[in-house]
Amino acid sequence: MLVDQVEFADVVLLNKTDLVSQKTNATVAAVLRRLNPSAKIIPTDHGRVALSEVLDTGLFDPDLAAESPGWVEELADGHAPETEEYGISSVTFRAQRPLHPRRLHAALGQLHGLLRSKGFCWIASRPDLAAIWSQAGPNLVIEPAQYWSTADFSPGQEIVFIGVKLDHNRILQLMEAALLTDTELAQGPQQWVEYTDPLPPWDVVHAHQS
Repeated sequence: MLVDQVEFADVVLLNKTDLVSQKTNATVAAVLRRLNPSAKIIPTDHGRVALSEVLDTGLFDPDLAAESPGWVEELADGHAPETEEYGISSVTFRAQRPLHPRRLHAALGQLHGLLRSKGFCWIASRPDLAAIWSQAGPNLVIEPAQYWSTADFSPGQEIVFIGVKLDHNRILQLMEAALLTDTELAQGPQQWVEYTDPLPPWDVVHAHQS
């Protein structure tokens, strides 16, 4: 996926800069910086770039690469760089109760302006499994990662949303409305698994138990 490549790159070439306005170039560069704050961004036209800029640069650091995506930095400390000048911002949703699958499905259709969102989530109808949430553009994947019993963090939600002209309050309201109510929470997992679940099914064979 292109977004994944951007997030883990140490050098990003921003090509065809001669074909668009200075403002468009600056906006695209801002998006790239938000997705990968540590990458070196090199504007080019006609694909011309010095080989020394892309070969044997010595820039790749596997430890840094593992931490580099902008969403990780946002989850860690609410990082808000100069990219907000171009209308690009982010908001992090956190909660310690599960999401109702039907209300989550409805909320997804109302989330607009997102470039990227990523994190982990807890779906009530699939109570034993921690899920990875990964969205880029129109494509969202929510897939099992591991059993909560083997995770080194408590069940819940931690998702960062990155986008253009985001209505932060609206995103948080939509996600909070999808959480279980106090009454639903008290019913427990035996009742949760009976909820109508319109989300794509999981192949739990891929959920790592160790």
